[in-house]
Amino acid sequence: MRKTLLFFIITLFTIPRAFSQTDTVVQHKIKFEHYAGVQMNELIRQVFNFNNSTTNNNTNPYLFIYSMNLTKNGWGLRTGIGYNYADFSDDDGITKKDTKLNDLKFRLGIEKKYALSNKWSTGVGFDLLYNINDDKTVTTIRGTTTSTTETVSTISSYGGGGMAWLRYHVTPKILIGTESSFYFTTGNTKQDINISVEDPNSPGFPPQTSSSSIDKRSSSGSFSMPVAFFIIVKF
Repeated sequence: MRKTLLFFIITLFTIPRAFSQTDTVVQHKIKFEHYAGVQMNELIRQVFNFNNSTTNNNTNPYLFIYSMNLTKNGWGLRTGIGYNYADFSDDDGITKKDTKLNDLKFRLGIEKKYALSNKWSTGVGFDLLYNINDDKTVTTIRGTTTSTTETVSTISSYGGGGMAWLRYHVTPKILIGTESSFYFTTGNTKQDINISVEDPNSPGFPPQTSSSSIDKRSSSGSFSMPVAFFIIVKF
């Protein structure tokens, strides 16, 4: 009986330590924390039915964000992407306009995460940027002569800068956050314009054509206010 009682006492003191060691092993196995978010400004605007004529001060072009941080010290990688595509046509019988637009914004950087409390966290970091915008517009004007103007514009830029973010933990897995940044970019703007004029009454004559090109380089620095809000999932 004494041996049995001694066995239960030893077991009682051993089990908590066993579970404690298991929890420690599990915590050490979780080396990274992953965060994926989507910008929710347009959703807020629709839910609260804000006046569409109100000026939109949101200059953050990144619709999707993702970061991966070390659980031990908070250092991690971050990325963001924004993409717009448009293809539309307008024809009133006299003027026909076809437009195709591709706009890509991409960033990649490093950051350091800090816990302010159980509900608040913040972070600072540095990003590298790459932006590309392709715009092709074909305008045809019908009349005694038919003129067609094709405009192809390409804007590419790259740069970098510092950033900071602040997040509120609604639950351990759901967060709402905002961010602010100062980015410096430099790049090229190229534009090719081709004009063709055709006289329907002179079918034997080839259309008159002319072309021009613009190639310029520019640099700019921009500060993004913390007016873009993201809903973020931690996993």
